Amino acid sequence: MKSIFLLLFLVLFKDNSAQSPRITKCNIDAINIIMEDIFSPPVASRIHVYGNIAAYEVLCKAPKSPLKSLYGQIAHIPSISEPKEAIHYEAAANFAFIKITKKLVFSEHLADSMLVNERHYWIDILKNDTLIKASERYAEQVKNELMPWIQKDGYIYTRTLERYKLSDSLGAWQPTPPEYHNGLEPNWMYIRKLTYDSLEFEPYTPNYPYSEKKTSPFYKEALKVYKCFAKDSQKRAETAWYWDCNPATTISSGHLSYVVKKPTPGGHWLKITTQTVHNQKMNYIDATELYAVVSISMFEGFIQCWASKYLSNSIRPETYIQRVIDKNWNPLIETPPFPEYTSGHSVVSAAISYTLTQYVKQPYSFYDSSQMFLDMKPRFFKSFLDASQEASMSRFYGGIHFMPALDVGRKMGFQISKRILNRIKTRRKN
Repeated sequence: MKSIFLLLFLVLFKDNSAQSPRITKCNIDAINIIMEDIFSPPVASRIHVYGNIAAYEVLCKAPKSPLKSLYGQIAHIPSISEPKEAIHYEAAANFAFIKITKKLVFSEHLADSMLVNERHYWIDILKNDTLIKASERYAEQVKNELMPWIQKDGYIYTRTLERYKLSDSLGAWQPTPPEYHNGLEPNWMYIRKLTYDSLEFEPYTPNYPYSEKKTSPFYKEALKVYKCFAKDSQKRAETAWYWDCNPATTISSGHLSYVVKKPTPGGHWLKITTQTVHNQKMNYIDATELYAVVSISMFEGFIQCWASKYLSNSIRPETYIQRVIDKNWNPLIETPPFPEYTSGHSVVSAAISYTLTQYVKQPYSFYDSSQMFLDMKPRFFKSFLDASQEASMSRFYGGIHFMPALDVGRKMGFQISKRILNRIKTRRKN
């Protein structure tokens, strides 16, 4: 079956990887490391954003670069120094990406392999060992200048805070099977935002109070989830699994349990971004710019979504339906270990899709082949917004979200992206 999908992919696309900017390989390799280390979606977004910002800032230093530095545009970022010797800016940007990534992951040996491969690539292309060594030295300098800023973003502080404390309120989130993990990243709201002032944040909370009465809005929303499985079940199931994006899905069969690793929601969208770079034949400047703004949208989306999740602390459909409607009911996909409202995939998908729409020439339709490694066929989307809508609905089809969390999540994501793009300008004025 996989060979059929591969053949379909080759028919639909001409492989442009040999001509594509190397920043695409950097991002795909980073996704693979994040999958190996099983980082949560919010933590993964932190790794993605800082690597891509580092690469972007290096290119801003190139002579006659059209890119405008993020210095003075995002919170507290330092202005990196100019190179003191001749360098190759694209190579240096990629080296900086890898060196920052290495500092933020567990599998440093995999980042070392990235670095070796990148070094060999540029030596083969440029035939200039001196230039490549100078480029790598500059990347090391950039890493040393950016890491103090990165380390002050609140991540280390949040590692010292208390874990989530369960509430005995009926409407509060409760751990769910199969692992019954405690709340994931309950303090992510304290991570430093890049483009938002803390005072600007307006938490989203459900406007329908918890109730077990059959006439209540809450019960009716739960009933929609419960009944969803009776309609177009195969098509909806395929959509739910396609956008599952659970970094570690536990599969149990008898006495055997194992974990299937997948890209996070942000990783899935970065793969779509990579396909877009290929399809649009973007140069390295445009591609690096696109990865930077996409990863910023992702990062900001997770911070604000997670704040809403833990401020609202809402119960998941799995817990409510088993308690009130049918004790034997189970969702199609594994319920993730954090509160329900709002939907993280809805927020992040909306934010990224809006950003992509502003930066990629429209109209733009595409096949997403990013899940072929999981034996899933490429899926066609009329637009980025079309894909984000399906990603959002997949959470309802999978039985892990009520519909209001999707509707509000999409609105939240669009607002986040619009504000980001109003705050940062990535091109110099002519």
